[in-house]
Amino acid sequence: MAAIVEPVIGQWYQDAEQRQFEVVALDGDSIEIQYFDGDVAELDGETWSLMGVIPVAEPGDATGPYDELDMGELGFETDSLPDEEDWQRLLDE
Repeated sequence: MAAIVEPVIGQWYQDAEQRQFEVVALDGDSIEIQYFDGDVAELDGETWSLMGVIPVAEPGDATGPYDELDMGELGFETDSLPDEEDWQRLLDE
């Protein structure tokens, strides 16, 4: 039997079903987690111990909860970004 991993706020984990989540709050025996896709769940200690969690690195892609969005919905257009010459001009100013 694998050792039970203690939950730590801010740490990312992966469960036996390969779902990644972050621990966002601890309150007594209550553990609040947020899955990569944005769903939130509250677990008790017994449920946590049965999930078979392992610590993982924070996902590099912050758009997990927004996987239904296209690039234009992220608040900027890629064609409106300055090109390399414009960046250099801005740095020189």
